[in-house]
Amino acid sequence: MKKLIETSTGAMRRLPWWLALATSMSWSACSTRVRVIPADQQLDRLPAGQTFTAPVDGWFLGDALYQRYRQAVADRILEMQTAKGMTHSK
Repeated sequence: MKKLIETSTGAMRRLPWWLALATSMSWSACSTRVRVIPADQQLDRLPAGQTFTAPVDGWFLGDALYQRYRQAVADRILEMQTAKGMTHSK
């Protein structure tokens, strides 16, 4: 019976390298997580004096408290990046 596909010895020696490359590429692709924000977590800007009916249960922050929260989160992210050896350039 005639072989349909000829396999070279060079190709067989490189097979583990290709498998390792494909595995590492799939691992690196999985390490980047995309976060989808559900519709019930959207941010709505409201002017003072306007009535607001909350679509879901939760905490609703004023501008000053919201800015403090955002700054605290940004500071924490920078702290974690610095601890991992990453640099932050401005």
